[in-house]
Amino acid sequence: MTTPSRPFAPLDLAMLLSIALIWGVNNILAKIAIDALPPMMMAATRFAIVLVVLIWWIKPPPKGRWPLFFAMLAFIGPLHFAIQSIGLKLATDMPPMIVAMQLWAPASVVVAAIVLRERVSPLRWAGVGLAFIGAASMNFDPAVFAQAWPLFLVGLASVVYGVGTVLVRKLGGGLDPWATQAWIAVAAAPTLSIASFTFESGHVADAQAAHWSVWAFIGFGAIVSSIVANAFMFKLLQKYEVSRTTPYLLLTPVISFALAVVILGNHVSLQILLGAAVALAGVALVALAERRFKPIAPAVAEP
Repeated sequence: MTTPSRPFAPLDLAMLLSIALIWGVNNILAKIAIDALPPMMMAATRFAIVLVVLIWWIKPPPKGRWPLFFAMLAFIGPLHFAIQSIGLKLATDMPPMIVAMQLWAPASVVVAAIVLRERVSPLRWAGVGLAFIGAASMNFDPAVFAQAWPLFLVGLASVVYGVGTVLVRKLGGGLDPWATQAWIAVAAAPTLSIASFTFESGHVADAQAAHWSVWAFIGFGAIVSSIVANAFMFKLLQKYEVSRTTPYLLLTPVISFALAVVILGNHVSLQILLGAAVALAGVALVALAERRFKPIAPAVAEP
C-alpha cells in the first residue's frame, strides 16, 4: 500500500533526485556515443552489457501469453531503440529531441483508450493535448523545422514505447521487473546487432576511431542508467505513489536541456523553451491526473 501523505525519507529523496540526474546526464552521453558509432551498433552494445549483468534474472515468460509478451518486448526494446537511435544520430540539436522522448506518456493514454477501451478523464485528455501541441509548436523555430525528420523519428519512437507500456498493462501483474529488463535485453541485443550489420557500415573503422570515453558512456548507459537507476526506481515505486515521484523525474529533461547547451553547444530559442514548457506541463498533467496507474518498467524510456 502507498501512503499519499507520507514524506520522502532523506535517503529516498536523494535516490529520486539521483535518478533524474542519471537519466538527464545519460541523454547527453548517449548522443555523444551515437555520434561516434553507428546508432544501432551503439544500442546493441549497450543491451549486450545489460544482458550480461541481468541474464541470471531471466524467468520463463507468462504461460499462455507468449505472443503478447514477445510483442511487448519488441515494442519496448528493439523497435523503440532502433528508431530512437537513428533519430538521435540525425539530430543536430538535442533539446527538441529530449522533449519528444517524453511523449511516450501521453501516447500511452491514447493507445490505452483505443486498445484497452480505458476511460480517460478530461484532465488527462487535456494533458495529452498540451504535450503534443507543445512538441509540435517547437517546429515554428527554424532550427527545429530544419531537423523535422529526426524529431519525427524520436517522437515515433516514443509512441512505439507507449504502445509497449500498454502491452505491459494488458499482460497484467506478476511481471518481475528484473526478469523483464533481462528479456528486453535478450530481444534487443541480437536484433539490433543483426540490423546494424545489415543496414549500417563502418563498424570496425568507427570502433577503432572512437575515443575511450565513448565506450565509458555506453557502459554508463547500461550499468548506471538502465540497471542502477532502475533499481532505485523500482524500490521507490514500492513505497511511494507514481504521482508523487513523477514531478521530480521531470527534472530529467531540464538537466538534459542545460547539459545540451553547456556541453554540446546546442541552440535553444525562446520558441523551443516555450514549446518544451507546454509539452512537459502536459506530460506532468497526464501523470498526475491518474493516481492509480503504476507503469511496470518506466526506466527504459531513457535512451
